[in-house]
Amino acid sequence: MRSVPHLPDFLVVVWLRETDKLSALKSEVLAAAETEPYESTRYQGIVDFHWNAVSLPEAKGLAEALVDAARHPELALLRIMSRVDGVDSISIKDGRRTKH
Repeated sequence: MRSVPHLPDFLVVVWLRETDKLSALKSEVLAAAETEPYESTRYQGIVDFHWNAVSLPEAKGLAEALVDAARHPELALLRIMSRVDGVDSISIKDGRRTKH
């Protein structure tokens, strides 16, 4: 029987728009995080990064380290995603464009 990998209780998610500033902003985000994300994907002009966190305080600490990078308009999303019942996800910045 194959085991199902345990999903983390918390994720810190960052979305960066692919512009000519992507390389510099990506470097800034990765340096501020001080750790490599466990996952990164590229889709429809967005590069996203996901970091695991075992606790809400750990996730908040990582998100706080990324707040300076969030001042850039190319950073479209900085969010703590919670998979814990009774603990809401927290959006620090949400500049995603939605279609109506």
